[in-house]
Amino acid sequence: MNLASIDLNLFVVFEVVYAEGNLTRASEILHVTQPAVSNALARLRQTFDDPLFVRSGRGMAPTPAAQNLIGPVREALRRLQGGIEAQTRFEPGSSERVFHLAMGDVTSSLLMPALVRRLGEAAPGVRLQCHQVARREVEAELAAGTLDLAVDIPQLGRGRLCETPLVYEQRYVCVLRRGHPLGRRALDLERYLALPQVMVSGRRRGRSYVDMALGRLGHQANTVLRLPHYQPAFHVVLGSDLALSAPRSLAAWYDVDVRELPFEVPPLSSRLYWHRNADRDPANLWLREQIVAVWARRGASPRDRRRSG
Repeated sequence: MNLASIDLNLFVVFEVVYAEGNLTRASEILHVTQPAVSNALARLRQTFDDPLFVRSGRGMAPTPAAQNLIGPVREALRRLQGGIEAQTRFEPGSSERVFHLAMGDVTSSLLMPALVRRLGEAAPGVRLQCHQVARREVEAELAAGTLDLAVDIPQLGRGRLCETPLVYEQRYVCVLRRGHPLGRRALDLERYLALPQVMVSGRRRGRSYVDMALGRLGHQANTVLRLPHYQPAFHVVLGSDLALSAPRSLAAWYDVDVRELPFEVPPLSSRLYWHRNADRDPANLWLREQIVAVWARRGASPRDRRRSG
């Protein structure tokens, strides 16, 4: 297939339709009419001799050919965009760029309130979209350009990624509701193991970070409920006798009884990742600087920060 015979603008349409799965939304993002999007798809279908997208419910589902094509298309568009932006300045005050970030619910809960306030003052037109992405897929999505940045643990596979530490270590505690039957008795290991527990993990199976530390001692928590996010877990704790092991900084937002864990859990630090293709992108660099600056203030708990004004 001769690349010179293809209108490269069609690949921009293809990528947006793939991402949105809906022609109407794609036309709105591209600022063109829906018939124009349909016409572009028709030309691509003829070029590749494949329907590329088929109707599925109220949206459009990619065919296997489209799934094979999306990676190279996104990589090419990412490189082109990076090359253009590397030659231009990023003006946050007038930018309307949408940044895509991957992070878990703890990180987004601790980072987003302050980051949104900071960006609201310096870059009111900038928009953020946060996603939970499986760790094994982060590098590929950063390379493809579907993600701009990711926050994860230091063990994330590096490969072609750049990284910088986010200086603030998460320490875990045991959380109980006020008036829990344990009362003011000391939380030793025997009592901890007897407590019915809520486990928070974004994975469907396997142990949490705290449970792995407990497993190294040859013990297993009495887990009776598994949830993917901390917010519902805290609400369960507030209305039951279940215990929860959670980051201290997150527990500070809730009216709960906080106890030190009766075993050693190494503090969990985080790193900010981006693809090396975006290393010199002024917009990516600017957002990295904002995140690092905001995260550096995480050393104080929410209550401490309120007292300090």
